[in-house]
Amino acid sequence: MQIFEYPYVIITILVLCFAALSAVGVYFAVKGAKTAKGSEGKTFVSISRLEAAFQKSGKLREDRCVFYARVSLDRFRSLYSAQSAAVVFSEVKNVLLDTFSAGEDGRIALCGDQDFVAFSGWNIETARKKIEECFADLSRCILKHGALNIVDVRMGVYFAFGTQVTLDEAIGRAKQAYLLAKNENLPYSEWNISGGKALEKKIKIENNIEKEIDNNRFFLEYQPVLDAKTKKIIGAEVLSRLNSESEGVLTPGSFLSAVDSVGIQNKFDYYIFEKNCKWIANDKKRREAFQYTINFSRATLSEPQFAERIISIAEKYDLNFSCLAVEVLEDKNVSDEGRQQMVENLSALKEKGISVLLDDFGSGYTAFGDLQSLDVSIVKIDKSITQNAVTETGYIILENIIRTASAIGFKTLCEGIETKEQEDAAVRAGCDLLQGFYYYKPMPVAQLEKVFHKDSGGV
Repeated sequence: MQIFEYPYVIITILVLCFAALSAVGVYFAVKGAKTAKGSEGKTFVSISRLEAAFQKSGKLREDRCVFYARVSLDRFRSLYSAQSAAVVFSEVKNVLLDTFSAGEDGRIALCGDQDFVAFSGWNIETARKKIEECFADLSRCILKHGALNIVDVRMGVYFAFGTQVTLDEAIGRAKQAYLLAKNENLPYSEWNISGGKALEKKIKIENNIEKEIDNNRFFLEYQPVLDAKTKKIIGAEVLSRLNSESEGVLTPGSFLSAVDSVGIQNKFDYYIFEKNCKWIANDKKRREAFQYTINFSRATLSEPQFAERIISIAEKYDLNFSCLAVEVLEDKNVSDEGRQQMVENLSALKEKGISVLLDDFGSGYTAFGDLQSLDVSIVKIDKSITQNAVTETGYIILENIIRTASAIGFKTLCEGIETKEQEDAAVRAGCDLLQGFYYYKPMPVAQLEKVFHKDSGGV
């Protein structure tokens, strides 16, 4: 007997299947309703709604925290795809939403494509704990996609406890904290008055730095270099200073980062070089008797027209090439192609008689590989090595560096000498040239000429 010969059996089976499917549907509907209820309020809000909550809390004198976060997936997108980046961004958004929508007073808004602003009534301890938990969740989320070092998420926070500020002001300070975190390579930073002022100053310098060059607001100072055997001055390192109209006199530590951030390092390097050449030309007979070392970034040194421009500037002022020296800074490394161009440029300068110095040997990018590839005249030994040479181990390191450089055919310059003991160690190790505060600090040109005159036997 075939079961399908009886219609009532088929109908019964169909009814049972329908009932089972209905039960499953009811189960997921109830579960979905519970989930929706549980996540009620966890949604991105508008800035206006966030502002209303911020103002209401301010009137009640409650604790208030404003957060600014930015998510950058540019590197991830370039390595993978826009679609993959969209998936990661969606998950990062959910982590931020879960963190900053917690509680009745939590609010978060999406501003633009990659910026977030959040508000909460947490106290400092709770806020810090929540931020740590947030970054732990973000790390797990990003690590899952193998993108821990190529997805950049940073945050700034401003605590507006009892402070009557507008939301725009609070967001501005949270943004400043974010920039501080970015500058110091931290996941997040908290706003404070000193940090905020320092950042405002930095931004102000960056905004005006090119105009300062165009208005010739820079001036030069010089730190003499001595022959290790005779202790006579043979030249000086050229150092730049900025006489800012708004900030006063600034040293390189205050403005070189701005030069780099704005992307005008080459313009700055050529400007300082020509400024020094012009100064030498104003009294060639006396000033050409010494050699002046000008710092150049590796990015500038690797430009195709670098050697041609330097030679052209020197010829413009009819200078003897031997009074000029180019110092290769220990800064950003360059590509293999750029490095090859730098090698060619330095060789072209040496052919003309311009000396080449390798800065801060023994640290960062400047290593023995540079000695093999770069056609340098003088190896400038990093001050940390010079100053540690007063110890037995430090002296052995210094002596071996000097011996190696000398064997290849380079002179050596020990910088950063500040004590008699350091001088003795450098001279005993066989160093050719000396520089440091033990002899002279950086000085203006008027003082330099007096030192030159006195050192050469003048009265």
